[in-house]
Amino acid sequence: MNQNNFYIQYHNADKLRCFPTEKTDFNSLISEITLNDDIKEHDSWIYTKKKTAKKATNGICFLIVGKTENKIKNYYLWSCFKIEDYEENLDKIIVIGTGQDLKKPILLNNLPDFISFKKFCGNFGIGFQNITKNDFSLKLFSYIKDNKEIFSQANPKISLYKEIRELNSKMLFINPERKVQEIDKILRKDKKIVESLKKLVDYKCQFPECNSTIPTEKGVNYVEVAHIKPVFKGGKSILGNLIVFCPNHHKEFDLGIKEILEDNTETISGILNGKNFKIDLHNNYTYKVE
Repeated sequence: MNQNNFYIQYHNADKLRCFPTEKTDFNSLISEITLNDDIKEHDSWIYTKKKTAKKATNGICFLIVGKTENKIKNYYLWSCFKIEDYEENLDKIIVIGTGQDLKKPILLNNLPDFISFKKFCGNFGIGFQNITKNDFSLKLFSYIKDNKEIFSQANPKISLYKEIRELNSKMLFINPERKVQEIDKILRKDKKIVESLKKLVDYKCQFPECNSTIPTEKGVNYVEVAHIKPVFKGGKSILGNLIVFCPNHHKEFDLGIKEILEDNTETISGILNGKNFKIDLHNNYTYKVE
């Protein structure tokens, strides 16, 4: 049993003097047009004034194009997309979804039951409309042969996108506040040795084969100093416990899976996220990967 809700939007090309897909020659016969049928994800497909669109999420919408060709009003199935969200812009509702244009738009005029379907849709004068109760909706859906899965699978990013939009709406009315708080902070008092260590290695990341560069206004490369044994666990800012890293390797060293195999004033070696590394501190900070 079908569980989809189906909708249509009508595009009167004669009135609008254009096709819904940009850069499509309006003077061409639609039967001669070939569209790009790549999947377009979370894209803006149509706009409408019908508030029905706000309740159509997860429904499937067919875009039908009407154009007079050789003195005959022809109607084509132009595209199909799954409705994922909407945005309101003044008096218009922009409908967003994932779907595709049909490579060759399908002429509907001569299909069985099209005339009665057209009457059901008020000769396409209603605009955005729910057509689920009309069997012709299944006929339209049958033409979406190769990518029906995109209309049945939920996009995991949709809920995240909505959440971000809601949070953004709230953040528009929130201004940063300065507050004075009493905090418990460890004072390392290691600025001199940290800066000297950076200079010694020419402001380069010591992780093997890393060539990261982040130029600063001071004319030197930005690097950070990591502690092998963290300060909050009693680690000291002394040789053998300090390594100069780029920000990425610093975070990887702090948060990644690591095993220190050798740690002294001359050599630091181990495994970081499955990669063996060895840093020779004694020999002017040269390093190699094993």
